[in-house]
Amino acid sequence: MNSLPGKPNEKNYENWEIFNHKNYTEADKIRQKEIRRLTSLARYEIEKSNKHSWLKKYFFPYIKPEELKDKVVLDLGCFTAGRVISWAEEFRFRKCYGIDINPIFKVAGEEFAKEKNIDAEFFTSQNENLPFENNSIDILISTDTFEHVSDLNKSMQECYRVLKPGGKLLALFPQYLQPFESHLNFVTKLPFLHWFFSSKKLTEVYFQILKDRGTDAYWYKSKKNYLEKWERLPTINGTSIRMFESILNNELWKVQWIKRPIFNDGRKADLLIFKLLKILCYPLVYIKYLDELFLGRICVICQK
Repeated sequence: MNSLPGKPNEKNYENWEIFNHKNYTEADKIRQKEIRRLTSLARYEIEKSNKHSWLKKYFFPYIKPEELKDKVVLDLGCFTAGRVISWAEEFRFRKCYGIDINPIFKVAGEEFAKEKNIDAEFFTSQNENLPFENNSIDILISTDTFEHVSDLNKSMQECYRVLKPGGKLLALFPQYLQPFESHLNFVTKLPFLHWFFSSKKLTEVYFQILKDRGTDAYWYKSKKNYLEKWERLPTINGTSIRMFESILNNELWKVQWIKRPIFNDGRKADLLIFKLLKILCYPLVYIKYLDELFLGRICVICQK
């Protein structure tokens, strides 16, 4: 597991853990504000790119830009709001909201929205409950968040509750058996590990390596050395495609699946070898059970 070791970069402003680094915690207020802005800007600039925009890459042309204009939009798992501010700016939302688990994200979102002159509100929540009235949201977007929630069924119920009739949930997240998404990147970048080793063993080794790194890992090391009841591996709930299909059946969703194979994400996806592998894997995402291994991400448009 030490092969291809992974460590987070304290200057990678897409990682929330940088807020635990002394570069942030020991900085003065001016520098802290600048770091918060850089985290917002990192994802803002990705969304401004037509090539790498998550919204455009995955959900267009299945939805049209005009469907977003003058809508009330919620970004569930907004981090520091770079994505949702970019969307609001480009597609002219009537109002946008963001919600995430860390109060620092809320502050950063408010600061970035003010800088970009976007009408937005941000909330902090540690559970699946959404602080919105029934039938109050037109579009709900969630990218790379549902794999981290402790009760995905409850999250989906809440999404259904707050959406207006006819409203849409755009959900995008890696399923558990996706070979590159074990979320062990702070320790190793090897894919496929969770295909061959138990959750218990991987977790033991993961926490031991972080412990062995000592003070060097203070800012990204977990405060615990065990899995919560809902966790399959550290921070992720282990949702498979079949599990998510079962959850969708609990509400009267009208569901459209968008299927893209592995090797479809990241800058390496532009390399010729990955383009070829993506083509080879593409037919496999339409075969039941094989899709668990070769579908890049669960990507759905759910209409209430």
